Amino acid sequence: MEKRLFMLRLLVAFTLAGVLQLKLMAQNRLAPDVQEWPVGEVVLLTGDTLQGPITYYRTEDVVNVQQSDGTLRALSPVNVDYFKVQESPDAYTRFFVTYNWNLNKSYSDFRKPTFFERMNKGPVTLITRETYVHRDMSNRGFLRRGGYYDPTYASNLPNYVQQVVPVYYILFPDGEIKMLRNTKKDLERIFGKKASEVNKYAKKHRLSYEKLHGLIAIINYYNTLL
Repeated sequence: MEKRLFMLRLLVAFTLAGVLQLKLMAQNRLAPDVQEWPVGEVVLLTGDTLQGPITYYRTEDVVNVQQSDGTLRALSPVNVDYFKVQESPDAYTRFFVTYNWNLNKSYSDFRKPTFFERMNKGPVTLITRETYVHRDMSNRGFLRRGGYYDPTYASNLPNYVQQVVPVYYILFPDGEIKMLRNTKKDLERIFGKKASEVNKYAKKHRLSYEKLHGLIAIINYYNTLL
């Protein structure tokens, strides 16, 4: 009973952290695939630690650390155990961890060291990456006339917008990484016989599989059942 209560308290804490993280994710972007933070720490595979402002180039999977002498050090996942970043010293900490990944090629034994953001901790861990989509928003009712939404307005000029699309993965205790292509269905398969109980919990607390904070809470709850 005490263990269950402790795990539920952890669940609430992780869920609140996830909500806060949602607010932070849209900040500090120099470009859709480039983010920077004024407070950061990188832990290398050697055990050495580097501290300073961090810039993360997501497409290249490279992290730059500005060291105390002003020099920049560029690091790839093959050198890094994990790095953590904050908006300020007392702000929420985000963790990016290096995992060996098959690049979604289940037929291959090759594993490439890759940065993933770790969203929770437990037997079933939610980790994420991003992809980027260019979309032409003209002639689709997204333009405005006179500051008001006008679905009838059309323009001959393209209006390209690059959108950030999160991609969710599950990390299993044995190191296997599974992409969630259909988030709810894939997780229900993972939950197995406990799927019904998890879905009842999600319904009771109005948690959505399509929203990050809900997804974190759902997975954290499942972990308390193990």
